[in-house]
Amino acid sequence: MGRGAPTGLICEVNLFVSVVAFIFVLGVMIFVHELGHFLTAKWIGVKVHVFSLGFPPKLIGKTWGDTEYRIGLLPLGGYVKMAGENPGEVTGNKDEFFSRTKLERMAILVMGPAMNIVLTIFLFTVLFMVGIERPVGLEDAPVVRFVSADSPAAAAGVETGDRIVALDGTPVESWLEVLDTFHLSPNQTLTMTLDRNGETVETKLAIEARGEEEIGYTGLFPAVQPRVEGLTEGYPAEQAGLRQGDLLIKVDDEPIFSNQELIEAIEGKQGQSVKVTILRDDAQQEVNVTPIAEGERFLIGVELPSPVAMHQITNPVGAFGAAIGETTRLTELTFVVLGRLFQRRLSMRQMMGPIGIARVSGEAARTGARNLFTLMAVISLQLGIFNLLPVPVLDGGHIAIILVEGLARRDFSMQVKERVLQVGFVLLVLLMVTVIYVDLSKIESIGRFLP
Repeated sequence: MGRGAPTGLICEVNLFVSVVAFIFVLGVMIFVHELGHFLTAKWIGVKVHVFSLGFPPKLIGKTWGDTEYRIGLLPLGGYVKMAGENPGEVTGNKDEFFSRTKLERMAILVMGPAMNIVLTIFLFTVLFMVGIERPVGLEDAPVVRFVSADSPAAAAGVETGDRIVALDGTPVESWLEVLDTFHLSPNQTLTMTLDRNGETVETKLAIEARGEEEIGYTGLFPAVQPRVEGLTEGYPAEQAGLRQGDLLIKVDDEPIFSNQELIEAIEGKQGQSVKVTILRDDAQQEVNVTPIAEGERFLIGVELPSPVAMHQITNPVGAFGAAIGETTRLTELTFVVLGRLFQRRLSMRQMMGPIGIARVSGEAARTGARNLFTLMAVISLQLGIFNLLPVPVLDGGHIAIILVEGLARRDFSMQVKERVLQVGFVLLVLLMVTVIYVDLSKIESIGRFLP
């Protein structure tokens, strides 16, 4: 029992952090979203009865002017209740939602998702200014420096030194573009066009699905040559004379371009002495190191740096431009994911519901504010895009109805609008049930009992 208490305490603390982070992340995004609807409605002249963060039952509420401001018990959303916004409540008063022009109603509906997108751009601008961690080598040209053994890339005949020119006919200029395509193509076979010593080579790359989200895996990575970050006292690397800052460039005269390649080269010797070529003060040196066995692994006692780097843009204009670029890239990826989910080319496990958001929010919060706000920026963008989809009940559904009425040059009856909203509500409930099911299936202790 004595040893079980700390573990239980850690679990309780982690759960508390996850809940607090979830409420914070979702609360900020919902507040910004509903504030967009609220301010636009007030500006246009529509009366707002309720501004609520969270769904009923009501915890607290305070009325100022015509509006009651509430906090609900269920932190899974929020709403702005406007006068005459539901078909059955229309009386014809000028301050009602349905009494305003189509453009005015569209402005009220659009500003909620628009504010989420503005929040994303703002957060990314601040993050770029203070520094945002990104994997090393993403902006580099996609030249293959390492092919993992027994990987899809190895099976496709990809060789070190190959430059990836195009994927399925689409040109690629950086590792970021390449990895985005790989991650969103699990269980797909892509035609990869390579430049190999000036010759064009085409090969078929059968991408695997790995991890609980089933993202695409190929065994190809950007080049990040290992650097000695630290040395473990008494281990072979220290005894051989390696120093902090040494760049490890070869093992037994074979070039290495990643931490993983170094690890595989050392462990592949099964404890035999290896010759390691290092770069120190712009001069190459060779040292012999004999790994020691620990369990099933063979180690030399070198601490390697994280394969991420801090990307910082102190100029506000430059940071804003980078934020626009990152938001645009993530928007394109979101629509690619939605399209492939609809085509059943991606697993539903790519989706994330409230339980998943709570889990990743807790993980992000435990690793620092920078990661938490990065997550918030990404989810805020996806919330804005999702709400613009032409699904009844969502903002995009209402906008679609207004656009169709405009094309038809007549308004639908209130009964028709009410039926459309009812269908949309059912679809939304089904979607929520689906994503919660997906979230639960990713929890090992629960998922094994689910079909």
